[in-house]
Amino acid sequence: MAKPLPALGLVIGIIASYAAMVVASYATTRLLLRVQTFRSDVGQVLPWLALMAAIAVVLGLLMIAPVVGSGVTVGAGLLLTVSGVAVLLLPVAQAIDLVKLFQFPGSRYGGSYLLFDGSVILFGIPLLLVGIRRWAQDAKLAKLMAGPGQLQDAPNYPQQWGGYPGQQQQPPR
Repeated sequence: MAKPLPALGLVIGIIASYAAMVVASYATTRLLLRVQTFRSDVGQVLPWLALMAAIAVVLGLLMIAPVVGSGVTVGAGLLLTVSGVAVLLLPVAQAIDLVKLFQFPGSRYGGSYLLFDGSVILFGIPLLLVGIRRWAQDAKLAKLMAGPGQLQDAPNYPQQWGGYPGQQQQPPR
């Protein structure tokens, strides 16, 4: 089993989540155009739904990877939570500038509705909490994998005789 690398996963998670938010922003705008123009042609919607599903699969696979999964989850949750809270708390002009960072390059469509309605916060906070818990478990696992001779913070208890609690120790014969 490979040693967990959550710090590398954190960087990968932030980059992958940013790319996913940019692509998802563009795809949701394209999906909402169908509703706004009352088009009943589902064929034009399916590629955008497939793109959204592909984004979810890629991020999901990165999050379940044993080596970097905890960091990816924390990075994704951190980016979603911070960007969502910032859009809701910043003054309108600065929030619009922030949302333009998540705009698909060269797109004529503005920022995503996902950033304005707070739904990224609803996804970000659970990801952040789950990722922090996994990171702590990975840290414990890394300590255990280091072996008993390499643990530096383990207390040095005297050797015990191994009897049951309450049982008297027998003198050596």
